[in-house]
Amino acid sequence: MNSVMIKEYAGTILDEISLALKDMDYDVLWKMVAEIHGANRIFFHSVGRPAINMKNFAMYLKHFGYRHHIIGDATCPAIKPGDVLFIVSGTGETETSIRMAQKCKEIGDIKILLATAAEKSTLGDLADLTVRFDCPLPGVESSVESVQPIGSLFDQCVIYGLDWALRACIQQRLGRKNGAGPMHSNLE
Repeated sequence: MNSVMIKEYAGTILDEISLALKDMDYDVLWKMVAEIHGANRIFFHSVGRPAINMKNFAMYLKHFGYRHHIIGDATCPAIKPGDVLFIVSGTGETETSIRMAQKCKEIGDIKILLATAAEKSTLGDLADLTVRFDCPLPGVESSVESVQPIGSLFDQCVIYGLDWALRACIQQRLGRKNGAGPMHSNLE
């Protein structure tokens, strides 16, 4: 391997990301922004690598004054009507996420938002809004092929999609599109 091969891989990966995001439903992403903006609190759940990207999005929302909780953290309170449950699940079949979504349906008046590669899935059926990233995962139909390790393209699309949603949230909250949030840490 040499630098030329790495450059070729980089170009291929950027092309994959572009293809996977090309037909994303931006109207659904905008509706998700509206749900986040109007929520009392946002509760986030994911597992594995997608959880890292989800926590990044949640942290930025906190910087801009959104009240959120990461499910599984020791300080996470009970979810209640008027809250939002935001799930990131590549296959849409993550068992713990399914149980949480079902519980939210039992409680009632909790919007379930889903970022996934599998709109036709158990979580897709439970979600009120689903943004789908066209990414190859085991058992998931995709028009995009990938040279990357399994799940990497989905992770990358989640980063981009949630960053776009974040920019819209900042615009909604503060009337601007960038910069540090008023709740950004001042102890660094």
